Amino acid sequence: MSRLFPLAAFGAALLLSACGVGTVSYVNVDSSYDPVQYARLPFTGPLYVEVSGNPFAIPGDQLAQVVYTSIAPSNAVVGNGQGPRLHFAFGPDASNFNLACSAAGTTGRINGTISMVAALCGGRDHALTYLSASIDGVTGPNDPRFRQFLRQTTVQLFPAQTDESRDRQHDMLCIFPSC
Repeated sequence: MSRLFPLAAFGAALLLSACGVGTVSYVNVDSSYDPVQYARLPFTGPLYVEVSGNPFAIPGDQLAQVVYTSIAPSNAVVGNGQGPRLHFAFGPDASNFNLACSAAGTTGRINGTISMVAALCGGRDHALTYLSASIDGVTGPNDPRFRQFLRQTTVQLFPAQTDESRDRQHDMLCIFPSC
């Protein structure tokens, strides 16, 4: 895989983060990510979501509900966990990208900053895409900025098809002599 695709994804993430709330400091798109299969998922669903850690003083199931309602498309069916899943790990210790799909979050914030690792997971521990992000000044779980931050980072986990991925897909589907 060329180095251009991760660089382009990182550039797009920086551009998107400049337009929204919070900061996305790192984005990785694995070569196994298939934009044809996944890119529309955050807009159509179904989504299966796991949440670890908690930056607020609320029960974990309430935080999971806030996350789900913030990122899921309207009227989307809840995923059953048999397909791709989204894993959100909140907290200062949620920075091990090698474990993005199983990262354990922590409770609380550091100096008012909520940090997060989020991953689109294709298998038990395989991250198709993942990112690291943070946001300051959130007043609570129902703060519109927090919900926008969750939605904005989720969309970044599902990058659209690029020229390189389109060429790679063509190469995989090409049958001689039509190539």
